[in-house]
Amino acid sequence: MPATFRIHPGIGIARLGNSKTSFYIAPETTGAVPIDCDANGDPIVVNGVEQRVTQYKDGNGAIRRQAARFRVFVYDGTAEGRELRVGEILEVRKQGGGREQDQTLKVQVNGIAWTVYLANKKASWYEFLTLSGEHGYTPTHPLRNAHYTSALDRQQLIIDPGPRTVQFYDKYQGASQRRASFDAASSPGPASFPPPLQPHSISTLGELIATQQGDANRLLVLGGFGNSGSMKSGFGQPQIQTFANNDGWFDDVSDGPVGAQLLCTVLQISGVDAPRNKNGDLPTTSVAVDDSAWVIVGYPRYAPEIVDIVTGDDVAYDLAVRHFAYEPYLYGDSPFDGTVAAPTPDELPDWRSRARWNPEYRPYWKRDIRPILMRPYFYQYVMDFDPTVGGYPHEIGPGGNFDLQLLSIPPFEGEDPVERERRRGARMFLYWVLRKDGQENVAQAPPYPGKENMLLYLMPRLCGDNPLQDPDDVAPPSKFLRLTDTMLFILKQWAEGKFVNEEREGIEAPPLPGGEAGALDRGVLGAVLGGSFCPGGEVSWIFRNPAIYAGPYRIQQAASYQQGMLSQPAVVSGATPALLSNGLEPGDISKYDAVPWQADFNECATQDIDVTYRDWNVFYPNSTGDPVTPVVQLIYWWPAHRPMNVSTGPWSPTAQTPAGDLQMVTAWSSLGFITRNPMFEPGFKGTVDATQPVFINTEN
Repeated sequence: MPATFRIHPGIGIARLGNSKTSFYIAPETTGAVPIDCDANGDPIVVNGVEQRVTQYKDGNGAIRRQAARFRVFVYDGTAEGRELRVGEILEVRKQGGGREQDQTLKVQVNGIAWTVYLANKKASWYEFLTLSGEHGYTPTHPLRNAHYTSALDRQQLIIDPGPRTVQFYDKYQGASQRRASFDAASSPGPASFPPPLQPHSISTLGELIATQQGDANRLLVLGGFGNSGSMKSGFGQPQIQTFANNDGWFDDVSDGPVGAQLLCTVLQISGVDAPRNKNGDLPTTSVAVDDSAWVIVGYPRYAPEIVDIVTGDDVAYDLAVRHFAYEPYLYGDSPFDGTVAAPTPDELPDWRSRARWNPEYRPYWKRDIRPILMRPYFYQYVMDFDPTVGGYPHEIGPGGNFDLQLLSIPPFEGEDPVERERRRGARMFLYWVLRKDGQENVAQAPPYPGKENMLLYLMPRLCGDNPLQDPDDVAPPSKFLRLTDTMLFILKQWAEGKFVNEEREGIEAPPLPGGEAGALDRGVLGAVLGGSFCPGGEVSWIFRNPAIYAGPYRIQQAASYQQGMLSQPAVVSGATPALLSNGLEPGDISKYDAVPWQADFNECATQDIDVTYRDWNVFYPNSTGDPVTPVVQLIYWWPAHRPMNVSTGPWSPTAQTPAGDLQMVTAWSSLGFITRNPMFEPGFKGTVDATQPVFINTEN
């Protein structure tokens, strides 16, 4: 059968850094350390194993950038596919004009030409106003830099360097274009960059590097250098006034599509040997990769091994499961016995109306459950907690709420009834305090049976998408974070005892869909923030909108767009941007984020949240009825991304104020990285001091 081709990961993550000489490669599994590489982008390999990063800053103390790595996978009869190798002979279906139209070709792959288009649309987009706009913008929604009213001026607000193409090897052209920069000088068309800025001007959005590892061609995408600045001048400038919208400001965050063409020699055309030219050479052709990818450039990941309570992968996986039939045995048509055919793309709308959770689905302890339960435990190394109140609430050792030994054993035949009930009670208690759908604005959990006098908080006790409660905000409040629907269902099954412990059964959990390619899709997004979208981390709430996806882990790309003419909202009242269903253009994901990114990053530390509600004081004997004054609590935003307190004390010297936001524009590159204490690394040969923190602040 003719082969098809896809780029993986479907969504790659690059990160900013101010080092001009050094970078590394993004981690490809959740919670992993990034991959070290040399100046050419070649991974450092020892005994066949890619080495992990040990230093996140270069010899001059500058933060190294993170490269997103992409590969082409071939699908020629297997659902999971395999990475494409140079020299492979494949049968392909050639689409195009001329004599090769609608013909089957046998080709030999000589290399890959990669094309990427990065852009930043923040300054030309709508203002971020919490959840206003998540389901579309009203005609009166304010624009950033609204005083620029002409179409030409607003187009110049977009940082648009145009696309770039690189390839490692082309035997027929006799040359390689291995590197390309997203700067104005090398632009293939009408590039637009901001004028001189203070404190830092922007002259590039990054670069591409084509690499070859063995007989595989791969691509590295590097983002910008973390430069942010304002084009306003005069007394008191530059200044930052809000956490999300600052007119005159630009940053070098970006995003955009990643495409590829296979460079091939034609061996046969519809079963007939291809004709040679007068020099005896066979014809050549290019074959477009069927499914392109997307790259998002985010800020540095300062605590790379500490996993968010909700990750970008959790969000994308939940969408894939509930909207794209990614795991029909988990969520799909009944009966769940394999007799129901998977829906085609055209059948998905009808499928979604029927699909439901499989009540007999059994998640795996090590693969599905334990990773979720472990996440809050490591938060103690990036935030404060009060050890005088019952110890650490997420303790995973014996006697703790998260006692892994107690929680890991499913019901079994011959089990002691007392122990069975103790284990069930421990699981049900944790599930009880998880925030469910509809409880995003509730702080306190309902009374737990048998513990009615215990004050319980719903978890996660982190900020939601709209806890600000600005009196001018017309968007509904969403004060607290909750897990995705898929995460909650998996934990519900576990709480009810419907799960499998691989070690007790002596088995390995089956892999999730997609094989190696699917693991890349998920693993890369495991380092991305998946909640508290106000506006968010690397992505905002647009990331959870199914309309932007062509399929699981695959952004829907716009059919056409042109350098210098990228779409934008118009100033004229009533104008609307391009519909999401038409696909995304370069810059269409990062435009929802704060400008500059450092402002929101700095202020997403803690938040005063009004948790006043009926019966709040029911547990206090001298108080009855509603509180006289509002009850406000200090809640964290996303400490695994923006740490608060670490092993050396406060992580950042900046105050959560506009002045602190301006300070963060330069201070970000001097902050430390929270890494695993060497004595807790595998293979450590010294004496382990259990009183020392597992994660420590380094390179600060």
